[in-house]
Amino acid sequence: MHLNSLFAVTRASFPIGILLAGACAQATVVNAQVELPGAKPPTNAPADPRLVGLPEFLLMVPGGTVEVGLKADELIQAACQVVNPRRPETAPKIAASKVEKLMKQSASLLGRQKIDIEPFLLARAPVTCAQWERYLIEKRKTGKMRPPFDWWRDGREDDYNAKLQDITREFPGAEDGPLLYWDRHGGDLPYSLKLKDGTSFADWPVTFVDYREANEFAAWLGMRLPTEHEWTRAARGDGSNVWPWGGQQGQDAYAEDNLEQLRLLKTSDKKRKPVGTVAAGAGPYGHVDMFGQVWQFVSGLSYRPINGEEPFKDEWKRMQKDKVGGLLTSPPLWRDNWALGKGGSFLSGGEPIQLLVDARAPFQTIDVLTSVGVRLAKSLRPGYDLLYSLLRSTYDRSPFASDQDIDLTQQVGAERYEIGTDGFPTAYHAVSMAPVNWLSQEKSADVNKLLEKTQQEPMLVATFATTVPLADPAVPAGHYSVLFRKEGMPRELVDAIKAGHKEMVALARKPKKDDDKDKDTDDGGTERKAGWRDVLARYGLTEADVAGKEAANGLKFVRVDGVQVSTERDCFLLHGNEGKVVAVVPAPNQKVSAASGAVPSSLTLEADAKGRAVAKFRIGSLATSRSKKIVEIPFQVTLDRTAPTGDDAWRLPGN
Repeated sequence: MHLNSLFAVTRASFPIGILLAGACAQATVVNAQVELPGAKPPTNAPADPRLVGLPEFLLMVPGGTVEVGLKADELIQAACQVVNPRRPETAPKIAASKVEKLMKQSASLLGRQKIDIEPFLLARAPVTCAQWERYLIEKRKTGKMRPPFDWWRDGREDDYNAKLQDITREFPGAEDGPLLYWDRHGGDLPYSLKLKDGTSFADWPVTFVDYREANEFAAWLGMRLPTEHEWTRAARGDGSNVWPWGGQQGQDAYAEDNLEQLRLLKTSDKKRKPVGTVAAGAGPYGHVDMFGQVWQFVSGLSYRPINGEEPFKDEWKRMQKDKVGGLLTSPPLWRDNWALGKGGSFLSGGEPIQLLVDARAPFQTIDVLTSVGVRLAKSLRPGYDLLYSLLRSTYDRSPFASDQDIDLTQQVGAERYEIGTDGFPTAYHAVSMAPVNWLSQEKSADVNKLLEKTQQEPMLVATFATTVPLADPAVPAGHYSVLFRKEGMPRELVDAIKAGHKEMVALARKPKKDDDKDKDTDDGGTERKAGWRDVLARYGLTEADVAGKEAANGLKFVRVDGVQVSTERDCFLLHGNEGKVVAVVPAPNQKVSAASGAVPSSLTLEADAKGRAVAKFRIGSLATSRSKKIVEIPFQVTLDRTAPTGDDAWRLPGN
C-alpha cells in the first residue's frame, strides 16, 4: 500500500495533483437529503427478461457506437477555453505556459475513434459509504479489513486524536504519518459514518479505497468496474460533445457558468456531496454524478493513448503543425499498470480541463485518494463479472506460462441475487469458469501426447470461481486455477516405484551393523544410488510410500503440493491463491479430448441423489499457442447447496 502517493503524485506533476488537496484536512459537510442509490431508483423495464433478478440500481446502457478521444483542434480549443473562457483566442498570448500545461495533461486523449459497445448495466450512482460499510462488516466477520481513512479520521475524531502521539512515535517526522499508521493498523481501528456533530456521511460516495479493493468489492457483488469505453458510452451517449453539457446546440464550450451548475465554482462547494444532489452531473441514461463528484475507477490498467498508438500519432502530428498546438513539445510520460479514473471530481473546479467527457486521471493501483471513488458495472452474462473482477484483484498466477491468460470471451456461469427491501443485494451466489487461451507453448498440436505429459506435470486449463462452498470435494468458496492430470503413470515413475520397493524390502531384511547405521548399501556392497528417489520426489512420493506391501504391484497415486492425487482416473486440481494445489476434482466420465470443431461453453445445474446442485461445465481451449486444434474440457463440481427450484431460480447462460 503506497500512501505517500497522496503527496508524491503532486510532486510528479500528474494532472491529478488538484485531487490531492485536503487529503488530510478536516472534512466539511453538505447538508442535503437524498435517497441512497439502492432505495427506489428508476426501475429497469420489466419486459426485458435479461434483467430479471438483478438489482434495480443497475441501469441499462444501450449498445451502440460511441466516439472516444479528441481531435487536435478540440484539445487546443478546450485548453484555450479553460484559460480564458470569454476570449479563448487570446489565451496563447496571455498565458502560453498554462495552455501548454493543460494540453500536456490531456494529451493522452488525442486520437478520436468510433467504438462499438455491447449493452451493459451501470450503477445509477457511485458506491456510497453506507454500501461499502456492508462489505466491511461482512469481511470483518472472518478477518481484518481497514475502513476508509476518513471514516476513522473524521468519523472517530476522538480515537484519531488520541493516537496522534502513537503516530508521531511510530512514524517520526513523516508528513503522512496518520495515513501510514492507518495502513498498518487499519484492520483494528474503529470508525463511524457520522461526524462529531452527528452529521451522517453515509450517502456520500466512498473514497480512500485503492484499485484492488475496488475490484474485490465489485466481485463481492458479482459486478465489475466499467471499461473506459463503456464509461464514455454512458457519459456521452450517441453524441460527439467534448464537454458534459455540450449536447445542447452551440453549447459545446467551457464557461464558468458550467462550474456553477455542477456546484464546483464556490470554495464552499469543493467537497463531496450526497449522491444525486447535482442534476447537471447526470449522464444521458439516468446515471447521476457522472461528472464533478468523484473520479470513478475504470477497469483498464494502462496510462497510454486512449485509442492506441496510431490514432495518437496522427493527431500528434496535427498538433505539431498548429501554432498553438506546437507549444506542446513532448508527449506524456506513458505508464503501464496504472489505474485510471473518469469524470472529474469535486476538486476539478480548480482545473476544469478535468471535466472533459474523455478526461482521465492516472494513478498507481495502490494509491488511496480523497476524491477517487467507485461505480459498478455489470454485463448481461451470468457470472462473467465475478471472474472479471477477481482476475484484477488478488489472484495467484504462478501456474501461468508467459503470455498465457484467461479467455473471458469463453466464460460461462450461473448466478443468483437476494435483494433487500432497499434494493441492495443481501447475498450473491455464483459459479463461473473460463478456459485459458491456450494450453501449451509447444509447437506440436498432438493432443494425445499433450495430455499424456500431464502425468508428469499437470496442465493449466481454466480458472474457476464459486461463492458457494463445494460439497464434493469439500472446498471453501473462492477463486481457483484449474489444472488437469491424465490418468496413469509415466514409465519413469513405474520403474522408480518398482526399484524403490525392491530396495526398501531388501534393506528391511538386512540388519544394520553398528558402524553402518548412517550409511546404507545395496546388496553389492556399494553405496545406495539415489536415482529412483529423485524420481519419486518429483511426484511427491517418499521411501515410506514404496516400502509397504501395497507397492509391490505399483502405487495408484501421486502427490502434488502434498495433496494425494489418484492415478486411476483423470483428475482436475484446484490451485488456490495460497500458491499451491488444495483439492482434487475427479473428472466426469466424459474425457478431456480433442474436439472435432468449436466448443461452445456451456453450463447446466442439476440435482444429485441427495438433492444438491451439481454444476456441469463444458469449455474448450486451443491445444497450443500455435495451432487451431481445440481441446474439449468437461468439469463438474457438487455445491454445498440444494439444487435450484422455481423459487430459487438462478440466472443461467442464454437466459
